[in-house]
Amino acid sequence: MGERMNDIMVDSVDAKLEAIGEGLELGKGHFEPFQLARAREDITAVRRRMDLGIDLTVVALVGGTGSGKSTTFNAISNLDFADSGELRPTTERATACTWGGDASAMLDFLGVDEDRRIRKASILTDEEPEFEGLVLLDLPDHDSVAVAHSVQVSQLMPLVDLLVWVLDPQKYADQALHAGYLKGLERRQDSMVVVLNQIDTVPFDQRDRIVEDVKDVLKQDGLDGVPVISASALENQGIDELKIHIAAAVSKPSINAVTASAEISAIANRLLSSVGSSEADVTDESLEPITQQLSRAAGIRAVGDSLRESGESWRQHALAKPEQPATSTVDAIRDGWLDSAKRGLPVTWAKTLTDEVAGPERLRRRVNDAVTSVPLTKPSAQNAGILLGLGILLMLAGVGFGVATALGAGFPFAEAMGNWILAGILVLVGLWAFFMAGSVRRSAAKRAADRYEKQVDTEIHAVLHENLAEPAQDVLSRHRRTREALEKASE
Repeated sequence: MGERMNDIMVDSVDAKLEAIGEGLELGKGHFEPFQLARAREDITAVRRRMDLGIDLTVVALVGGTGSGKSTTFNAISNLDFADSGELRPTTERATACTWGGDASAMLDFLGVDEDRRIRKASILTDEEPEFEGLVLLDLPDHDSVAVAHSVQVSQLMPLVDLLVWVLDPQKYADQALHAGYLKGLERRQDSMVVVLNQIDTVPFDQRDRIVEDVKDVLKQDGLDGVPVISASALENQGIDELKIHIAAAVSKPSINAVTASAEISAIANRLLSSVGSSEADVTDESLEPITQQLSRAAGIRAVGDSLRESGESWRQHALAKPEQPATSTVDAIRDGWLDSAKRGLPVTWAKTLTDEVAGPERLRRRVNDAVTSVPLTKPSAQNAGILLGLGILLMLAGVGFGVATALGAGFPFAEAMGNWILAGILVLVGLWAFFMAGSVRRSAAKRAADRYEKQVDTEIHAVLHENLAEPAQDVLSRHRRTREALEKASE
């Protein structure tokens, strides 16, 4: 269970490290130098922590001279490896027993000598799977006068998953122990156990009282939630209960893994101040307003109107010409769009976006090239001319036929009426064709104007896409990916 939990945690830490590395690479140039240097230094520290083995669970036995730490160590490991005896020996060098995987890096860091290490799985077939990944330490006595011993204890504290204080009935209330160590461990009480060892030396009727007294002393230290186990390591009493607490610690993610993960989250959260919380949605649709603005600035609407007006008359009509937009106008239109595209971006990202898109003069030239690339031609009047000529011919034919009928003699009444009706029809059809010719001319002019405006707008839109939208999208995409990578690392 513990091994699986730690494996999951290792995978999580690896994923977060990969994410923060990706965020740093994508956001290169957008982090404050001091902040970036600190982040890289902290990441290196996390990697060093990982090298120690974040899939390990460290349980440390701590206590004073003669408390029975080494005997407790031997009882837990079922080995006679740690120094112990009846003469109250001082533990001068740390001793370690590991279950399962290699813990060499961790033990090197803690200064455990090679000859003071033993690997349980390499000796016995009973590997105690509930202890897989356990590193059990018997540390030098906390009341030792050797400075190196206290240094070793200090190195251990940030890495320990379960701190087992082994006390004896004579010195459990020692002021140096409580003032120097226990009172400073309030925040660690969830990962502590107190073993009142040598309980067999206490008269049976006084054992409950002394256990309660230990609890009262711990309460004064702010450690009222710490379990107290009465034990006798020599008689193997209370060791099974202690093993239950150790197995529970092994079943959880190691503090090294939790700390590594928390440190990466803290680094990522600091770096998140260098990115915005979101990005503007720069799509082709966002270019439509400025396409229309630039089109108007180039006089395209006036050109279109002149094309439409040319269809209102059969006389020659001068067409308006497109104009070259002023740089100041293009600059204002560009800045307005950029303000929207940069919305919510930190200063460095906003500057990068501004630098990446085309400047006002370049954009003006590109827009002018786009406008002049669309030919401006007068709408065709061929169909309208045919209809006009046909209409005139039909009206003339109708009038002529009517005059001939009026001047003619000898037509029976019915035949004369038929001729008058036919003449009227020819005139009416001619009139219809005459008026339709004007309508066709106007329609042709309108279609030509619409087509011209659409073609110019399409060309301007293409220029804006290439010179504004594409480079802006690249910057915003990098920002988004940087933000998402750091957010993933900060989880």
